[in-house]
Amino acid sequence: MTRKRIILAATAALLTVGLSACDEDGATSSSRIVGGSSPEPQTRSEATGSTPAAEVPPPAETTTAKTGSDPAPQTRLCEVGDLAVAVEYVDAGAGTAHHALRFTNSGGSTCEIQGFAGVSYVGGDDGHQIGRPAHREGTKGPAITLRPGGQAWAPLAAPRTENYDSATCHPEEARGLRVYPPQEYDSMFVPLTGTACANPDLPGEQLTVKTLQPGAPS
Repeated sequence: MTRKRIILAATAALLTVGLSACDEDGATSSSRIVGGSSPEPQTRSEATGSTPAAEVPPPAETTTAKTGSDPAPQTRLCEVGDLAVAVEYVDAGAGTAHHALRFTNSGGSTCEIQGFAGVSYVGGDDGHQIGRPAHREGTKGPAITLRPGGQAWAPLAAPRTENYDSATCHPEEARGLRVYPPQEYDSMFVPLTGTACANPDLPGEQLTVKTLQPGAPS
C-alpha cells in the first residue's frame, strides 16, 4: 500500500470515529435535522409567553347573587294629588256638631294613609287660620290601603261657638277648613261656612279629630 493510500485510509477512519462519537454524545443540530424527526413545535403559550388557555381566570361577575327573597315592595303614602276630601254632617248633641272627614283615592294607583289629619278653620280672602287647629284625640290607627276609589274617614267634632261668650270666643266667620292629609305638608280646602272662635287661648277645643278608619261612616 502506498503512502498516499495509507493517509486516505487513516483520514476516512478518523471521520467514521468522529461521526460515531457525535451519535453517542448527542448529535449535532445538522445531523438531527437531516437524519431524525423534527423537534416538537412550540405551543402558542410557549411561543408568546402568555398564560395557557386553561389557566385564564374566568371573567368577573357583573351581578350579585341573591342571598334571599326580595322584600315586598312598600305601598307609597297618599299625597294631596291622590286624594279628594269632603266633610259630611253626621249628627249633633250636647252643643257639638259631629262630622265625618272623608278621604277618597281619586288617583289611578294604590296608596296608603294612616293616622291623624291636620284640620283648622280658615277665613277671609287670604285664607288665614282661625283659632287653634283641631285637637287629636285617641291613638294612631293602623295603615289603610286605598285602591283607586277607596275611602277612609275620621270623626270630626265641632262644638258650637254659642257655648262661649263673645269676649272669650272672639267669633269670626269661617269659610271652611284647611285639611292636611296624614304625613303631608300640602293642604286641601273644604268649604264649610259657619262661625269659629278666633281666640287661640280658648278654654276647651273648638275642633277635635280622631284617627282615620277604613271605609265610610255607617
